[in-house]
Amino acid sequence: MNKPQSLASPLSLQAADDNDFSDEPLLTAKRASKALNLPLYYFTKTAKRKALGLPFYCVNRLVRFRLGELHQWQIAYAHKLQEEQDAAIEVGGANA
Repeated sequence: MNKPQSLASPLSLQAADDNDFSDEPLLTAKRASKALNLPLYYFTKTAKRKALGLPFYCVNRLVRFRLGELHQWQIAYAHKLQEEQDAAIEVGGANA
């Protein structure tokens, strides 16, 4: 009896690693907002999403998010804000 073959190519299996979120369910803006404890408009307003660099997917006309990608974004964004704050303090004080 023949073994069924995998539908994934060997190259795609090699490329899959810890940052592969393709098996995560897609979340609505409301659920993403609650999960990350961020304002809902961050996820619903196009200009705000782009300004913040939020990772999102458009499925037809629906906007969806993956929690793992949002979590990585949140960590990177927090580091970016901390670096900007540290640079402002070095240049001219906390209120510069």
